[in-house]
Amino acid sequence: MARRISVVLGLAAALLLIYFAILAHAARAATPVDVLRASDSYDLGRDGAVTRIWRVEIRVANAAAARREAQQTMTYSPGLETLDLVEAATRKADGRVLPAGPDAVVEQLPRGSPELDRFTDRRQKVVLLPDVQAGDTVVVAWRKLRARPLLPGFATALYRPVDLPWRDLSLVVRVPRGTVLQSEVHGFRHSVTEDGEAVVHRWQADPAAVAEDSALAAFDRLPRVFVSTWRDWDALARDWAAAALPKAQPTPQIRALAERLVAGAADRREEARRIYDWVSARIRYVALYVGDGALLPTDAGIVLARGWGDCKDHVALFHALLAARSIAAEMVMVNLGDGYSLAGPPGFAQFDHLVTWLPEFGLYADTTAGTAPFGVLPFAAAGKPVLHAVASGALRRTPALAPGGASATLVTQATLLADGRIRGTTRTSATGPFAGDLRHSAQWAEGIGDGAAAAQLRALGLDGGGSFSFAPPETPGNEYEVNGRFALIADPALLEGAGFVPTPGLRLLVRPGDMLLGPLRRDIGETTAAPCHAGRQSEQIVLDLPPGRQLQRVPADLRLETDSVSYLAQWRLANGRLTITRELLSRFPGPVCGGTARREAAAALLAIRRELATQVALADDTAPGAGAPVQRNLTVAVDQDRPGGTGRRAGPQRERGPIAPTEPDGGG
Repeated sequence: MARRISVVLGLAAALLLIYFAILAHAARAATPVDVLRASDSYDLGRDGAVTRIWRVEIRVANAAAARREAQQTMTYSPGLETLDLVEAATRKADGRVLPAGPDAVVEQLPRGSPELDRFTDRRQKVVLLPDVQAGDTVVVAWRKLRARPLLPGFATALYRPVDLPWRDLSLVVRVPRGTVLQSEVHGFRHSVTEDGEAVVHRWQADPAAVAEDSALAAFDRLPRVFVSTWRDWDALARDWAAAALPKAQPTPQIRALAERLVAGAADRREEARRIYDWVSARIRYVALYVGDGALLPTDAGIVLARGWGDCKDHVALFHALLAARSIAAEMVMVNLGDGYSLAGPPGFAQFDHLVTWLPEFGLYADTTAGTAPFGVLPFAAAGKPVLHAVASGALRRTPALAPGGASATLVTQATLLADGRIRGTTRTSATGPFAGDLRHSAQWAEGIGDGAAAAQLRALGLDGGGSFSFAPPETPGNEYEVNGRFALIADPALLEGAGFVPTPGLRLLVRPGDMLLGPLRRDIGETTAAPCHAGRQSEQIVLDLPPGRQLQRVPADLRLETDSVSYLAQWRLANGRLTITRELLSRFPGPVCGGTARREAAAALLAIRRELATQVALADDTAPGAGAPVQRNLTVAVDQDRPGGTGRRAGPQRERGPIAPTEPDGGG
């Protein structure tokens, strides 16, 4: 019978713990470094203790790289583990070895916001390496010991980054004889040896392995390995539930609050919605990694008393309030990145968030979103594999967006004045996940204050000012609207025939096609699987031309029609007013498009991207030869089955505030 070993990874901090050094170097991929050797080793003791050793050898190519790599860092949680430096030296290009002295290690808070020490007990140790010059190699090894188990099992994972020259990357797990260890391997070689009463598993990265053709998360496409001692996902869920659910018990204070919140509610669903709204609005969300909080929630009574917590704490208090009304709920792990699959060996590395499932009403709820209506998940959580804290049937999937579940509408009415200034208004309305994004934008505007409109115009590549008006972002409901007024600085060139893209004004959400079909501003290829969603996006841009000016040409209409995509762009000019109407309808079932569906979406995105960039130019309508502008119609046929195709889409972005496009819109 395999012995039960302690879990070494926290939920929210899993990637931080496993990949600290890897990600730190990947973030500076532009710095010339050569990772000669890197290994992540775990020794599982029979008493439940886990010892981890991370060792790395990095050769630096120039002085800039030497300055950056001359100090190496590792984080840890003093409440759960100890961290010691095992080895630290500079290996000179001529073969000499200069070890770091005993005073070369300093301890400090991790880099981050000034408030970080309020919300985490994590610390970091930094070793300062001597005399690192171009051509030298830094060698560092850290030992981390966790003696107290959080859960009775072990899981870890490792992937090989593709943005650095890794010569040798390995994962080693040493377990007591008789321990059953599951693994799933992509682009690594597995070997097993025996060492007395222990069995040593080694996974060595294959230098020839390449990333899979996908725009999804690293754990879905890069060379990777997953390891676990849990028999299956249900076993992991039971152990997690046994440790986490006691944290969600209602106290007398919680029961009294629940009674007040539901007073006069029409039915049980209304009771659940009121509790959801209160937790969402009144419990401040903060990232929290303190002790067991890396994986387990804080007691619900404590969360209520202090008024803040992370996703796990939100879920614990929400559950306790629901339990006070005898409304069933289940804790649920999900990831908010672009990962849409799970490995066979159970573990936490592919999850980064907690939400709640309410079986009585058949819906998922996320109180940390802050702006999402009851039962509406963000794009990033749609169609995702999830783990429920239940005894059986734990592995499930959130529903993909249903047709009509997400819509976004922009209406901009603007006037081009005789001196080249543009003044106008923009109304943005949305439902479903788009409404959540729009509410985040409103929260951002509240935080900025009077300068929000000018800041958003700058993010869109425009110069000017304005103002926003909107209902409180926390107002309940599935629909939301933001209104804005704007004035752009004068650009006389617009009156003299310079080409320009008619401005969409104070835009707060993505353009038609983006999010639903793929990344509008980036062509990622047509053969790669990527997220996609059902939904509708529309915009109407009205521009009144100055007296004495007309369009040199009215751009052509564009109509796209495929099995899963409808797009119509119409350009109309009448009595000095240009009206552009665009509407996109995506019928993709989601959440991931591949094969024919990917080619269909990519071809549509390419045509839409070009249409959105259409420029117009003005002419003096009193000039000789001036006449009625010419208008054409254009229908683009998208061959869904042709080999090759045209594009593909990256996953939806996580919830965010106002967008800052990678390319500014054309000006006006």
